[in-house]
Amino acid sequence: MILGQAELHNVHELLDDPAGAGSICCRVPNDLRVTLNESAKNNAIQATGCEIRFNLEGSRAVITLQSPEGPALAEVYQGDFFSALHIVNETPTRIEVARPESETVMRQATPSDARFDTGLTRVVLPWRPSVRVISIEGETSLPGPDQTPNTRYLAYGSSITHGSTAVRPTGTYPARVAELLGTDLFNLGFGGGAHMEAGMADYIAGRTDWDFASLEMGINVVQSFEVDEFHRRVEYFVTTIADAHPDEWIFCIDIFPCLYDFMGVEKCDTFRSIVADRVRQLNRPKLVHVPGDAMLTSNLGLTTDLVHPAPAGFEEMARNLAEIIRARRT
Repeated sequence: MILGQAELHNVHELLDDPAGAGSICCRVPNDLRVTLNESAKNNAIQATGCEIRFNLEGSRAVITLQSPEGPALAEVYQGDFFSALHIVNETPTRIEVARPESETVMRQATPSDARFDTGLTRVVLPWRPSVRVISIEGETSLPGPDQTPNTRYLAYGSSITHGSTAVRPTGTYPARVAELLGTDLFNLGFGGGAHMEAGMADYIAGRTDWDFASLEMGINVVQSFEVDEFHRRVEYFVTTIADAHPDEWIFCIDIFPCLYDFMGVEKCDTFRSIVADRVRQLNRPKLVHVPGDAMLTSNLGLTTDLVHPAPAGFEEMARNLAEIIRARRT
């Protein structure tokens, strides 16, 4: 969406903060958000994968953000070049962006396969907690069509897709997959909330702005869904999206190795089989099943909760999924 002379990437709409502290980034339509389960409803307003993008037309710009729920980490990039980290606090935090002194040399040093134009400023918002956009000040202009990647990757899933335990916003596995493949990213990860609702399936199916997608399914509902309910939801979710996008690659990811496996919860393998069977039954040339353990191959890639990946685990997952996608799309 557009806010003044800046683009809010991966933001569907802005919601008014009830406390009056600026605007909240919502990653899905709000009328859809309020129909989702409580975790997805709450986490849809956390800005994982969201960026403020603009060209500097003056010497500098100031973005003011606020994080009422506690400190959060934002990153600033000039094109693909990292510029700075900023801690966003409970009080309004000013992020000042200036033209790099090395701008001319940076352009000379930019490789031909760079994802973003070096003149494009990108403020990458925290994956958690939710932040408030207070203001964007300065002389800026909107990104041009040739300044961002031509292809776009949509990732749906649980807190693992959302980015839980990632150290920095660009350290999530979807963010790293997008970087490795030279694409843009729409992150639709919802911590605790990947319940595969029909409304969410319809929303993803109805979008025409993505070129390939990954759908991570299962871990959020191992304890709450019976097998029949999971089967019903996967059937509608995968079929609806695949029917609407027969020409796009869709990668269906089942449950990553996790605590429930180590506790002997047999439902995990049953859920994995349901995802694999749905892909096999549909028998679509661009619909691919991805076993979770093909992405995360070592249990040591997990944190101590044995559910969420550590930074090294996120990196392994990203590299493995990127290779799977690259092999299919080339």
